[in-house]
Amino acid sequence: MPEGPEVHREADKIRNAIGSQFPIYIYFYHDHLKPFESDLAGKQVENVEAYGKGLVISFEDDFHVYSHNQLYGKWYIKPAGEYPKTNRELRLEIRTDQKSALLYSASEIDVMDSESLHEHPYLTKLGPDLLKGVDHDTIAKRTVEDQFRRKSFASLLLDQGFLSGVGNYLRTEILYDARIHPTKRPMDLSDQEIEAFSKSALTITGRSYETGGFTLPEELSTKLKSEGKKRKDLRFFLFGREGKPCHLCGENIIKTRMSGRRIYICETCQKL
Repeated sequence: MPEGPEVHREADKIRNAIGSQFPIYIYFYHDHLKPFESDLAGKQVENVEAYGKGLVISFEDDFHVYSHNQLYGKWYIKPAGEYPKTNRELRLEIRTDQKSALLYSASEIDVMDSESLHEHPYLTKLGPDLLKGVDHDTIAKRTVEDQFRRKSFASLLLDQGFLSGVGNYLRTEILYDARIHPTKRPMDLSDQEIEAFSKSALTITGRSYETGGFTLPEELSTKLKSEGKKRKDLRFFLFGREGKPCHLCGENIIKTRMSGRRIYICETCQKL
């Protein structure tokens, strides 16, 4: 499932393609949304914004198209009227004179006004978005709140009400960068460790957004590349690298499951 950095990059891509434009054609796959095809055609696209793992395209006259990619959804940008070669099913098309924004395979799409948007059951429960100007002090204070401090970081970082947009690979990478074992709870940490976690959450998420999904710092990536490491070892510290050596200490990385999802740990760098 795409995580916050990927959804923010999709929002950027869609905004660059159709933002401020007046679509000439709208297509919805779902029958209950068909009436909005004529309602939205010709209305200006005013904004495209990511909300955690969800995305909202706002049109003039208070129309908002909400979508969540879930596991299989994918956006494509193509020249107007062209379609990608894919076996996926087209669920939404927004076409201007120049470009088409095409959403395939997404299972959750709706059209709402502002009031309904602000009452949406997913959007109303979202915690701070790490890519929307939140600072590390805010994260640190939130981490030790009563509703969060007794939960393991393994479960906490999958809770969209804690920090929105964080998912499986970010969970692994943030905890490694902060040197926190995923079974630990905020209440188990010192103030310095809480601060390290907060800074890592911002750093890793921001780096992934800027680089298109890479969490390694540039200097480490360059060093590993000079040593002949392949591209798959230049993307993450731990995620997807079971049995391979930690880039920093050389300990073999282990894979396990926590809160129903796979997670990767370096037991030397992330001591209990």
